[in-house]
Amino acid sequence: MERDFKYLLEKYGEAGARDVFEKICVKLFQAMYGEKTKSVAVSQGDGGIDVLVGDLPSPQKVYQSKFFLDRLGSSQKQQIKKSFETATSEYDISEWCLCIPRILTEKELLWWSEWKNEKSAETGVKIDFCDGSFLINELKRYDIYEKEFDDDVRNTLNNILTELTTQRQKIYDEIIYGISTFDNLEEEYNDFVFVRMLESANILDTDDCKIEFFNAEIARQEGVSKDEVAGLKLYNNLRTKIYSIWKTQYNIHKSTNDGNILLNESYLRIEDLDSTTLASSADYNLLAKKGILHHLANEKKLGWIEDYIIKLSEYIKED
Repeated sequence: MERDFKYLLEKYGEAGARDVFEKICVKLFQAMYGEKTKSVAVSQGDGGIDVLVGDLPSPQKVYQSKFFLDRLGSSQKQQIKKSFETATSEYDISEWCLCIPRILTEKELLWWSEWKNEKSAETGVKIDFCDGSFLINELKRYDIYEKEFDDDVRNTLNNILTELTTQRQKIYDEIIYGISTFDNLEEEYNDFVFVRMLESANILDTDDCKIEFFNAEIARQEGVSKDEVAGLKLYNNLRTKIYSIWKTQYNIHKSTNDGNILLNESYLRIEDLDSTTLASSADYNLLAKKGILHHLANEKKLGWIEDYIIKLSEYIKED
């Protein structure tokens, strides 16, 4: 039988299952951040915050839990957008994190990546999410799992964790190791900064770059889901090394109007160093490491021609 958080729904009913899930989130973040953590009771509507770290109106980090069990359809996506917009319009927020009790599919991850990057660039707020597998693993890590839940709930959560971990690995393997094309990927990423950065440097064949960007996004999320601290440390370490690779190649190959050579030489260096300087956990394969270049470009940390920020602005205005 397929196991997920519907077990809680069957056991406690919809309202009770939602309460258990919110309890899981609150207990976890209280353990992670201590007395700075506060749960928020929303008296009317959706305030976009269930748990905050710090104090209003400028909390360090906020969490919003959504008990979405089946899918991220248009209704669920609208709720996510509304929660984020409400929270960021009312408060000065640095980080906003969505907590859900399930694993996202490939296309849901693609939507999430697009929306997250767009809103992060627009608002300056760091956006992330915690899935059900991550939450249960963290409960065990912080010794909450055994203390806070009775045998029935612990057994249920164990079953859920097993199934969610299997689902997540299957999706991850399909994306990272099997993908050569992805439905609608080209259209979904067309307006991203890293794509415009490529186009402004006369790099017109961008489909592989989009796939690499997506692989890096999934690899990052996979690492963070296993262990937030270690996952972010690994990702940031790779970013630093890959930026250094780009910087060296930029000094050698920069051009005033054509970035194809610089991009190709940067790729070649990453390939050369894949098993040595850039060796990491299995989360980051070669595609994902190349994709980190485009993560950096999406944040305007690097480009493919001289004066790439100016050229990017000019290209966008002309377009």
